[in-house]
Amino acid sequence: MGYGTRYGLGTLVRDLHVPMIRGILTLFVFISIIFFPWPFAAALALVSSLSIPLLPLAAGIFMDTLYHTPQANMLPLFTLYGAVITSIAFFVRGRLKTSIIKE
Repeated sequence: MGYGTRYGLGTLVRDLHVPMIRGILTLFVFISIIFFPWPFAAALALVSSLSIPLLPLAAGIFMDTLYHTPQANMLPLFTLYGAVITSIAFFVRGRLKTSIIKE
């Protein structure tokens, strides 16, 4: 009998559903854009892209909007990076859905 089962934590973990986890993950990505350095936010968006393919694009648009400086660069780099990662995530997700690995 484990610690989680003994003290009732197993029901907490068991009751988390996939849509709720995706919502929490989305919230963490946007909070990390505000409070943490950009490599951490980019890594979190990259990891979550298999579950939520459009999240890197949305995070890139939000990051470019939040940290835009007209003197620095004319291209919205984070939006372009997000678009590339989103297209790769859609490709990989499509291949995984047709393979023997199921969600």
